[in-house]
Amino acid sequence: MIKKSHYPFNKVYFEGKELDYMADVMKSGLIGSNGSFTRKCQEFIKSHLNVKDVLLTTSCTDALEAVAQLININKGDEIIVPSYTYTTTANAFASKGAVIKFADSHANRPGIDENSVRNLVTDKTIAIVAMHYGG
Repeated sequence: MIKKSHYPFNKVYFEGKELDYMADVMKSGLIGSNGSFTRKCQEFIKSHLNVKDVLLTTSCTDALEAVAQLININKGDEIIVPSYTYTTTANAFASKGAVIKFADSHANRPGIDENSVRNLVTDKTIAIVAMHYGG
């Protein structure tokens, strides 16, 4: 018999205005990006981190694909990625023609091993993707 936990898993916390905010978004017609809530979040992050600009994406996959486009990958360019990561980390760059090189993780933790990275760098390496092992 499974005992019911006193701590609910993935219970969403509501303050009370969420449905109103969702309605505002739906009425605006900008449900994908660059709506008023996106701009408010960007301004909040810029002011609290004292940075010049912020670009929010809908996912890490979108962010990686944007980076892959922005760095102008040429066929044969090498990208070093962690071996312990989601497939999108490599795929975003491989889809642009990059050669993917996988760096090992540390023996005692899942983060990318900087010594493994050093051994993979060549004249064709144009980027090293440092990902948190959980995304």
